[in-house]
Amino acid sequence: MRSTYSLGGTLRNINDMIEALSELTRQVREGTLQLLHVPDPAWLTWTPPGTSNHVLWHAGHALWVQDVLCVRPLTGASELPRGWTESFGQNCRPLSTTTQWPEESEVRHRLETQLARILDLLVDQADTIVINANEPLPGSGWPLLAGMVHAWHDEARHQGEMYLLHKLCRAR
Repeated sequence: MRSTYSLGGTLRNINDMIEALSELTRQVREGTLQLLHVPDPAWLTWTPPGTSNHVLWHAGHALWVQDVLCVRPLTGASELPRGWTESFGQNCRPLSTTTQWPEESEVRHRLETQLARILDLLVDQADTIVINANEPLPGSGWPLLAGMVHAWHDEARHQGEMYLLHKLCRAR
């Protein structure tokens, strides 16, 4: 017998849900990885007048939000290096005060590694995700499943900012 869960009165297969969440995860993260690739390394930390975030920050923020709303709730611990929240978190210090940024290769490696980690967690923690889907996450106010979806949505929205920065860099 296959495991099932109830959503809105409809019986659904857990494996199908995890496959859908995994596909969403892959599509969103692959978009971020594509936009992290820039023709000129100076684009990574360039911010046009009137803005405050650059391509590298958006990619680092994607790592942070996935850690907060996907990895930590399923593992009980952050998997990002010390100081990441201060540079890339929701309430991070102003970018103008940050003098040292990680290399693009480090951010790319962390994005790829975290993608594989989340995909593994979705499979390994499928029952936990279903059982605790509507349980609020400590410190975030998001229910587990809604928080995970929000994290992917947030990352996808930041891709729009990264894309705009690419266009503005090309126009310089």
